[in-house]
Amino acid sequence: MLFATILVFISFIAYKIYQKTKVPEGLEDVPTISYFGIFKSMFYNEGPDKRWEDSRQVLEKYGIGKFWFHGEWYVVTTDLELIKDVFAKTDLYPKLSLEEAFPGSLMTSYFGTNVVFSNGDVWKRHRFITNPAFKSIPMQLFDDITVKLLKVIEKVDNEPIEVKDLMDRLILDVLGRIAFKFDFNYLEDPTNVLVTTYKEAIAEVNNPLYFLFPFIENIPYFYRTEARKKVAKIHDLFSGLIEERRKSMETDELSKKIDNNSADLLECMINASKNPKYHMSDEEMRYNLSTFMIAGHETTATALTTVLYVLATHKDVQSKVREELLRVLGDNLIPTIEQQKELKYMNMVLHENLRLYPPIHQLPRRENAEIIKFRNHTFLLNTPILVNIYGVHHSPKYWKDPEEFIPERFENENDEKRDQNTWLPFGGGSRICLGNTVTLIEERVMLCTILRKYEVSLPADSIHKDKLQLDKFNDSFTGLKALHLIFKRTTN
Repeated sequence: MLFATILVFISFIAYKIYQKTKVPEGLEDVPTISYFGIFKSMFYNEGPDKRWEDSRQVLEKYGIGKFWFHGEWYVVTTDLELIKDVFAKTDLYPKLSLEEAFPGSLMTSYFGTNVVFSNGDVWKRHRFITNPAFKSIPMQLFDDITVKLLKVIEKVDNEPIEVKDLMDRLILDVLGRIAFKFDFNYLEDPTNVLVTTYKEAIAEVNNPLYFLFPFIENIPYFYRTEARKKVAKIHDLFSGLIEERRKSMETDELSKKIDNNSADLLECMINASKNPKYHMSDEEMRYNLSTFMIAGHETTATALTTVLYVLATHKDVQSKVREELLRVLGDNLIPTIEQQKELKYMNMVLHENLRLYPPIHQLPRRENAEIIKFRNHTFLLNTPILVNIYGVHHSPKYWKDPEEFIPERFENENDEKRDQNTWLPFGGGSRICLGNTVTLIEERVMLCTILRKYEVSLPADSIHKDKLQLDKFNDSFTGLKALHLIFKRTTN
């Protein structure tokens, strides 16, 4: 009797495993990407280049692959036909909300419902409120931050400095000013309590252990009580700033700022929220600020770090960029919006850097709301779909010599021969990243500031001598291993 009971139990478990791992109808002919390669990549925090190596044989040949993870079969694609469909039909391919994906998690507590992880009418309302905030940026906000940056570099003139850390500090200060005129003072005081709390909270939000094994967050030992207190402290900061700005609506102060283009991101959101049809609560506004801070901070800091690396390893390109900015800017330290349009070669460099090292290497998960027919495959309802940006950017089907840094690829911005969906650092379609314009402005300003005064070089003993060593920040963001560069004062 005991033997029969054990046999029944084992059979039940085996059947449940079979149900979980059985390939859904319609995906049988989609080639499989190794589960162990995916798991290894996530567990060891490997960068998108290593993940691309594990999947490129399948994706290069078929443009689509499947892999099993968390009890589901995912579809991952570099196929432009499917990517265009995902971008064009947002209601057909909605994003999975964080509450659905990670219920009760620290990640859900931090991000909540925001413009990135929402759909339908909720997304349209959030997009209406947040979109005006990214239309323009007061250039005067950069004045004292660029001065602080140069003072930091001057202290280590001609000696190696860890650049990702420096760019993290710089961009967090920039974002604080742009988003809500708040000074994190990270450049001058990298150990201050507020910044330390923010960085520690974000590190916990992106802890890969909880992404690989999300169920453990329900176990008391793994609940991360201290991390939740830090998230609450960051939320309190944002809530206080929102309350302070809302009070300004009682006077003419906000209207004046909107009229003279001196309003920060939060003030623009509050102004747009006056429309009763699209009103946004303080909690929703706080969740959006939380999202903008991490998305705008990490992506821009990574982009600036990687572009400094390619300039350090391509001195001829660095010289051309410097010559151009000196010619266009004259005596100006910070380029005006009009002057930024004239920096044509710099813009080519920025575009090529974002192709070679996209800060977002994979778009957030979508799920089809209807049964989809794609070629000879069928996607049943709620099939997880991932767009592999890094794969698209590094595919020889779309780019000649994709591993090479060639800024001249972007010499003709409206090149009709190249499909626009082959360059996706900000995503695409109606859900393209809100901060794409702001990010490029930040990059131009900081490059002009640095290259006017310094030549950038890579130390001879750098681990990045032959290739930039990528890392994983989270499942979508590209991370970098520590990168030291040398800034030597020029004679300009």
